[in-house]
Amino acid sequence: MSINPASRAQVAYTLVETMVGVAVFSLAAMALATIFLFSIRSYAAMANYALLDQKNRQAMDQLTYEIRQAQKVVDYVTNATSSSLIITNGSGVRVTYTFNSNNQTVSRTGTDGSSAVLLTNCALLNFSLYMRPPTNGSFDVYQVPTNNNWQQEVKVVQLSWKTSMSIPPARITSEDIQTARIVIRKQQDN
Repeated sequence: MSINPASRAQVAYTLVETMVGVAVFSLAAMALATIFLFSIRSYAAMANYALLDQKNRQAMDQLTYEIRQAQKVVDYVTNATSSSLIITNGSGVRVTYTFNSNNQTVSRTGTDGSSAVLLTNCALLNFSLYMRPPTNGSFDVYQVPTNNNWQQEVKVVQLSWKTSMSIPPARITSEDIQTARIVIRKQQDN
């Protein structure tokens, strides 16, 4: 006498169930991949902007320090393709800050032989000169008059620039704008 075991029903996924499962998993994977790629691009953009901001702050610190300690403003030129500001710094060295729109650079050269490129990828640089406020109690700034002795009137230098930096593979571009009004402290009155 023999006993045959009862046959079990076969358990398996049907083709429709498998296709639905693959579709749901694919949608979830695409959503996660999109979030991951967005996060990577955002991180790259923040790192790009942080590096650009660091370079701009270093340039602004150097300009601010040197202009604030300047003995006088010698000359300045502003036109469509270039701008320059020439000062005599606190050490008596004549320093020229030059913006070249063709190269998109801001450079510093001194009569002591020093030379440096302060900014690259600079699309815009403006210098404006202002005089000491009159003694009427107002602290507004006034444009320097165009007379023979305008260099003696300059007390405030306002500058602003716009720089950008790109990360080529991801085509991420960061822009930074810096603006400052710098009061000349060591100016010599003649």
